[in-house]
Amino acid sequence: MESLTFRTVCIFFLFHVLFGYSQNINKDIKPKIEIEESENTLSATGTVENLKSEFRNISFKLTVFKKNKLNSNRSDNAQDGRVTLEPIQKVFLSKTQVNIGKNDQIIILLLIYDEDNAIIGKDRVVFGGEDETKVTVSKPKDGLEMIGIVSNETKTKLGSDFYDLFYSEFSKLNIKSQKIILVQEELTLGRTTKITVKVDSDVIEEFIARPDEDFLKYMAETSGAKIFKYFKNIEKQAKFITQY
Repeated sequence: MESLTFRTVCIFFLFHVLFGYSQNINKDIKPKIEIEESENTLSATGTVENLKSEFRNISFKLTVFKKNKLNSNRSDNAQDGRVTLEPIQKVFLSKTQVNIGKNDQIIILLLIYDEDNAIIGKDRVVFGGEDETKVTVSKPKDGLEMIGIVSNETKTKLGSDFYDLFYSEFSKLNIKSQKIILVQEELTLGRTTKITVKVDSDVIEEFIARPDEDFLKYMAETSGAKIFKYFKNIEKQAKFITQY
């Protein structure tokens, strides 16, 4: 009986660790991407609604990922900001436009962060997938879930060069996950730049960059290996739980 009780406690703890984070997404707030389509142009407006009867200080990032399916050219554009939500209030955060051709795939992603920079809300809209003939809004159970999104939040050419190298390494891993990988860059004192690779709010790698291609390639490979190990650990924990 004691062994059974201990096992039950362990299983409960693992479920809490693995799924507690996802349960907090869109729990107290409701982010929404509102779409207007005119000829070959998409207009996307990010909105968020506070579902609680208390003030919330949040930040947001509205990103457009665009990829040509014929030549694999890609680009992304992001808008961000901060706002204080009043109780039970809906606000318009930002608006962006993007041209779309018949060979383009576009993902519009809205992320909401709390004061500790942890993701607490997200919404995605997809155009131009393999089978889509119209926009499909991402939903956890019955909608289209995009996987393997790497968000470029760098600020300099040095950071962008690392992002390209890291993205190349990440693409080789064939990781299928709904988590968002963030490549962030922060300018520090002494004209140096700090690059951070995160999965949602978990820091995977952090280092001071330098303009050396071999160094950036090495850090991209190291970061990719750590990302692979991170997701493998999650997979092992999930398999352990299913045994019971």
